[in-house]
Amino acid sequence: MIDMATLKTATYSIKHIATGQYVALKDTKRTSTLISHKDSHFEHLAWVLDKLTGLEDTYHVRSFLQNTFALTGQPPTAGAEIVSGTESYPWIIRPAASSFGDIYLISPYSDPSLYWTIVKTRDGINATLTNNPKHHVYWQFVKMSA
Repeated sequence: MIDMATLKTATYSIKHIATGQYVALKDTKRTSTLISHKDSHFEHLAWVLDKLTGLEDTYHVRSFLQNTFALTGQPPTAGAEIVSGTESYPWIIRPAASSFGDIYLISPYSDPSLYWTIVKTRDGINATLTNNPKHHVYWQFVKMSA
């Protein structure tokens, strides 16, 4: 776990607070759905946060393994899946609240009223966007040695 003030460009695993699961690539394709996974040592769990210069709390979220970016497969709306792809995509990653410690919200730069969450689907548990800030939207960044 890291201090809120030190969320820097580095490699992290992204942990969903409500479930304890981590964001992972579903497979090794260049475009892949982001899913949640329990195994914190799985190589698909490594994500590089690239801080964007001049934009407060804004990052590219890039797979360490595939060198692909987390993005929305469609315009950012509630229910849109978060997938990986070759196009960079900006995300706002901001502390949830000062009393929450190192807990964060992740939102599309183009629409900060949407948040990363996970939902059960017939294919497993996928990362999607929600417009409900009370729907399991809290994340923790665990720094990895990569």
